[in-house]
Amino acid sequence: MLKKTLEWTIPLALAGIMTGCATYRPPAQIQSAVATVNRHTPGYVTEANKALREVGHPDAERLTGVGLRLQTAVDALDQWANGANQEAGQ
Repeated sequence: MLKKTLEWTIPLALAGIMTGCATYRPPAQIQSAVATVNRHTPGYVTEANKALREVGHPDAERLTGVGLRLQTAVDALDQWANGANQEAGQ
């Protein structure tokens, strides 16, 4: 009985949490801060990747990938914070 209850409770709780995350909009100050970070991240990542290549850093390939993933993550966060996903019907 307890096992069946947990089998139903956990997925329903997770679904409720995800629904809340999908509809929640952060405060305007957070939206503005995320937009500012997103505006400057591509330049920072480009400069960092350039510097890594110029100095021949032994871990340049991995660090370049980290920077690009960071840029992608910040862009996705900006889209969420500013409602771009909701406007696009996602």
